[in-house]
Amino acid sequence: MKFRFSEDIWEKISLLWDKERRQEAEEPDYSDKQVKELMKTLFLVRRACKPGKKQTYDMRQAWSNVVSRTKQRNTRKLVTWVFKYAAVLAVVICCAVLWMNQGNKNDHSVTAEVDSISSGTRKAELILANGKSVILDSDMNVHEMEISGMKFVNDDKNGELRYDGSFVVEDSSLMSYNTLCIPKGGEYSLQLPDGSRVWLNSETSIRFPVCFMKDRRKVYLSGEAYFEVTKNASAPFHVYVEGGEVTVLGTSFNVSAYKEDAIWQTTLVSGRVQVVTDDSKVVVKPTEQYSIDRQTGERVLKEVDTELYTSWVDGKFYFSAYAFEDIVRKLERWYDFTMNYQDEEIKRMHFSGTINKHRPLNEVLQFLEKTTDIHFEISGKNITVSKIKKG
Repeated sequence: MKFRFSEDIWEKISLLWDKERRQEAEEPDYSDKQVKELMKTLFLVRRACKPGKKQTYDMRQAWSNVVSRTKQRNTRKLVTWVFKYAAVLAVVICCAVLWMNQGNKNDHSVTAEVDSISSGTRKAELILANGKSVILDSDMNVHEMEISGMKFVNDDKNGELRYDGSFVVEDSSLMSYNTLCIPKGGEYSLQLPDGSRVWLNSETSIRFPVCFMKDRRKVYLSGEAYFEVTKNASAPFHVYVEGGEVTVLGTSFNVSAYKEDAIWQTTLVSGRVQVVTDDSKVVVKPTEQYSIDRQTGERVLKEVDTELYTSWVDGKFYFSAYAFEDIVRKLERWYDFTMNYQDEEIKRMHFSGTINKHRPLNEVLQFLEKTTDIHFEISGKNITVSKIKKG
C-alpha cells in the first residue's frame, strides 16, 4: 500500500535544518505513523545514495535506537543532530525522488540562470448564449450578475463560476449554450445548475446549456476537465468530445481530450461511466482508464493510479516514468511557453516525480539541470533544451 506523507510532517522535518527557524519548529511526535514511515524512507535513500559500499540497515533496530536515545537524552543537541541529518536526506529525496530516474549528475553542473516564468493563474472567458463575453479573473469587480434571466456568481478568489439555471426546458429546439473558455496558462472551475462541478485545465473549453433537459444533461468538452457529477438516475450526464462521449449517472472522473493530442482518455475515480464511440461501448470501473487513439483507432482499458491523471486539480503534477516530451506538453499549457529541442533524444528521456504547479517554472528547470545532463536557455516565452557534451 502506497504511503503518502502530509505536508506538515515534511515541513517540520525540512525546516529544522534551518538554524534561524529551528527554535520555532515543532518537534514531530515519534509515535506518529507518518514519522516512522518517513524515517524508514530516509534510511532507504541513504543506502541507495551510496551504491559503491555494501551497507546493511536494520531499520527496525535503527528506529528503536533513535527513540531510546531521545528518551534517555532529552537535549536539544540530540534532536538537532537527528533532524539535521534527516534534513540532508530530505534534500536528497527532493533531488533523487522528485526528478531522478536518469543517473547521477556529471561534473558539468549548470543552473537555469534565466528569466523567471511564473505559473498559471485562475482566469477564464465566459461567452454567453447571446454572444456577450465576460472576462473572469482577479481584476473582475462584478461578482454577481444576471443576464437574460441567467444568474452567475463569480468567485474570483477560488476561481469558480457558479451558474444558477434551476429551471428546465421541455423542447430541445429551445436549447441555447454558454461557453467557458480557459486560455493557456489558466484554470477555472464551474458549478452547473444541477450541482455538478467541473474543474477545467489550461487550453480547455466547455459548452453547457442555459438550462438542462428533464431527461438528460449534456455538455461539450475540448481539452481536459475533472468532473464530480451529481447523481440523477432520471437524467444521465453526457460529456461529448471529438471522437466519442462519456455517459454517467453520478461519479468522479477525468477526461483529457485535447484536439492536438492523438489520444483522448477517460480516467474513473469513483462510480461508473460508459464510453461510447461510433462502433463501441465500454463500461469503465473505478481506478480504470480507457484511452482511444484517434489516428490508429487503438483502444486500451487498463488499471491506473488515478492520482497521476487528477493531481492537477489539487495544484500538483505527478509523473511516473513519463517521457520528457509528455511532461513538457503539460507544462507548456500551464506555464504558457514553447519548448525547442536541440537533441531529439531528450524527448524520450523518462522522469518520475512531483511538481508544485504554483511554483515558478525556472525552479522546475533547476531541479532537472541538477539531476541530469541537460541544460535550458530561456528567451521570453521560448525555452531551448540541449544535452551537455561530456569531456
